[in-house]
Amino acid sequence: MNRRTVLLACSSLLPLAGCSMIFDERLDARGTIAIVVDGEPVDLTADRYQSEHAANESIDFHFHEGDEYWYMEGEEPVTFAEGIDLLPHFGYDQRGTDHVVTIDGTSYDGSDPDTELTFFVDSETVDPTSYELSDGEDLRLEITTGE
Repeated sequence: MNRRTVLLACSSLLPLAGCSMIFDERLDARGTIAIVVDGEPVDLTADRYQSEHAANESIDFHFHEGDEYWYMEGEEPVTFAEGIDLLPHFGYDQRGTDHVVTIDGTSYDGSDPDTELTFFVDSETVDPTSYELSDGEDLRLEITTGE
């Protein structure tokens, strides 16, 4: 059997695998997530956020249409901040000790005295830049502004 036949046979199985673990050294984690701005949840099931519809999707942290889970695959776990930054139409930045999250072009800057960003994992506050995500975790980002 030549190399092309083997590669073709293996690659034809990948669509069937979906987000399941193919290789032992790869991560296969998922959990729930909510992002809430001034009491209003962001609709994370919208097509523009889903891996199937995004031009800049990442296998390391992503959503799939048809469910409300986050998925993390790859060789290394990502932090909460990295996960947010990898999502289509989202961004994360840190300026000094302040968190800045951008959603659909609107920035929420923690250095603004009227803006607060709080990151929760399983109801406990965490530092999103150092907390590495694990399978089954419930993530929540709450953003409050003075508006």
